[in-house]
Amino acid sequence: MSTLINGNPIVKEENEKFVGKGELILYLVAVFFYTMMTGMVGSYRNAYLVNVLKVPSTMTATYNVLISVIPFVLNIFIAMFIDSRKIGKGGKFRPLGLIAAIPAGIFLMLSFFTPKGISGSLLLIYLVTVAVMWSVSTNFGGSVNMVAVVMSPNLKERDSVISLRSIVSAVGNSAPLVVVLVIGLIWKDEGTQYIIGAGLCSVVGVITMLLGMKAVKERVVYSNEKRNPVLGYLDVLKNKYAWAIIISDFLKSFRNIATYMGVFMAAALLGSTSKFLLFGLPTGIGTAVGMLIIKFLLKKFNSKVLYIASGVYSVLINTAAFAIGYIYFKNPSTVLQIVFIAFLFLIGLQFGASNLLPTMFQADVLEDIELKTGKRLDASLPFVIGIFTMISGTIASTLAPLVLYDDPAKGWSSIIHYIPAAETQTLDVKIKLLFFYTIFHGLMMFLAGVPFFFYKLTGKTKDEMHEKVLARRALEEQQKEA
Repeated sequence: MSTLINGNPIVKEENEKFVGKGELILYLVAVFFYTMMTGMVGSYRNAYLVNVLKVPSTMTATYNVLISVIPFVLNIFIAMFIDSRKIGKGGKFRPLGLIAAIPAGIFLMLSFFTPKGISGSLLLIYLVTVAVMWSVSTNFGGSVNMVAVVMSPNLKERDSVISLRSIVSAVGNSAPLVVVLVIGLIWKDEGTQYIIGAGLCSVVGVITMLLGMKAVKERVVYSNEKRNPVLGYLDVLKNKYAWAIIISDFLKSFRNIATYMGVFMAAALLGSTSKFLLFGLPTGIGTAVGMLIIKFLLKKFNSKVLYIASGVYSVLINTAAFAIGYIYFKNPSTVLQIVFIAFLFLIGLQFGASNLLPTMFQADVLEDIELKTGKRLDASLPFVIGIFTMISGTIASTLAPLVLYDDPAKGWSSIIHYIPAAETQTLDVKIKLLFFYTIFHGLMMFLAGVPFFFYKLTGKTKDEMHEKVLARRALEEQQKEA
């Protein structure tokens, strides 16, 4: 089966390659450093608010609600713009990545800079404004990730590019942990560590984003016919396979409560948030290894089976990690510490499935929608999924600080009773942090796999769908040239 671009065949055989080595390398470098930028905010912004600015837990909860809801509303129009605008020679995603690079770098740095002397409502307004602008920048900057779906019309090469992107992204997400650890060896002040780390991530991230997005090529045919973007959202909601992803991601987003606790657990157990690397690195390495394992297992099992199995594995391995950590806290020893770190690596293996496979599911659902409607909804599908993850993510991010630490001024008593910026935490605090970081996370990942019992876009069904999509694109291109 073949399709055409400008009259030329672009899929001659199943193993034909389209993405050059230089293009792929520059793209993966851009992905690595872009993810390092987002990882800096993801790993340390919460600690910056709690330990550096000492924002009360109730204000942090309000902040988390606002930075979830406001960007979501803005993203309605962003997604409409991306999927309904006329596609030029530069492609659908490349121009957006190039435009977003510099603003993303600026607002990353501002995420860890607060003017002196502001407090109360003014502080909240400033923090929310910066966070919203950062979110808008990364909504456009996320095209760095989305472009992988359209770099090749060959199904196997497309999935290979997506796999490599996901692996590099997982490693890049852990890179800020190394940066902050090294900075922490020179500067002991936590606030200084974050602003210097953000500056380094910004400069390198902006440069590599510009180089990488300049190098990539988009090779999927788009229709420039103007369509009502709202109808695109309805097309997504009508797709039964999209609902498997929607429900799964809705449930998975509750794990944000668990990930929120990570940097504070590092502070409680190791004495400094800069040492979060000792937790994050084993997990990050496990994630990268897990993706390689998943990539190998995909040759023998379909993505649906692997995703469901990874959820079961997550519950088991996180429960075991909690048991080892609990024994270690009660009876500290070097051996148990090493065993616990090893279990963090084993936990990371599960992230290989949860990071890699959903992207493949989305790519397949995009083609299923394209086959049924003739529309390529690259931004609309993630947006609709985002409606539901925004709801669950907002609930999780609102509850997380309230679960973590008290706000005596408001009379709030938390579950964990973490003491911000304290040199030591009680044994009870450590055990509760560990519970949320492990068992709670495992349960959410197990529940995220349940909707995929009803997902059918795998194996022969997936291959036949892809062939039909290629044939449809070829016919549309021939009709344009006629």
